[in-house]
Amino acid sequence: MRMVRLFGLAAFAAAVPALLSAQGSGPRTDFENSWYWGVRGGVTSFNTGGLSRVSAPTVGGEWLITRKHGALSIAVDQSMFEESAGIYDPSLAGSVRPVNIKDMRRYSATLLAFPIAFDQIRPYVGAGIALNVIQNASPVGNFVSTESQDDVFTRVNDQSSRAAAIFTGGLQINLGRVAVFGQASAMSTRERFLINGSNYTYAFEGGLRYNLVNAIENIWP
Repeated sequence: MRMVRLFGLAAFAAAVPALLSAQGSGPRTDFENSWYWGVRGGVTSFNTGGLSRVSAPTVGGEWLITRKHGALSIAVDQSMFEESAGIYDPSLAGSVRPVNIKDMRRYSATLLAFPIAFDQIRPYVGAGIALNVIQNASPVGNFVSTESQDDVFTRVNDQSSRAAAIFTGGLQINLGRVAVFGQASAMSTRERFLINGSNYTYAFEGGLRYNLVNAIENIWP
């Protein structure tokens, strides 16, 4: 899982400037210059190549660092499902080998813009990168040779994870230290991924964020 380790290091590197510049005192607002810790839940909608989309329950947590009109979100989500996908296998009639897949974990880092506020209501949009990792993938059936088996398992391993651009839109309502939010996100998972039955995978989530620490300086000028 080299991609997972690399993505984790990249996310940590993005957060280091915020950590180094945090101060324990200073004026507090309900939103600006704050660290939020959050929990969220919802559904992830995707298609593995079947006739209908799958709606998988999703839970996760995040770390949100805010300025006046911007924020950095680092999050981990887990989608729970058991579905069947397919992988190319020229040794079979139809050249498609069924693959049982279970659960997907998403690691994401997103830059968010909060362009306007209506009292304590703040809409936002953002873009970033997500690493999607299928937690378990098992090819189904017998193999005509060891070479064919090795080839299929290599393809399954290669297509069990996929980095993709992620685009997000949402709304946050601040209630003192606590904020309620809802958001939707989309990412392309069409190419070289076991979840490739449609052009995009979508996530619809809501949750709570808690304003834990204030005075984050020098993230944005």
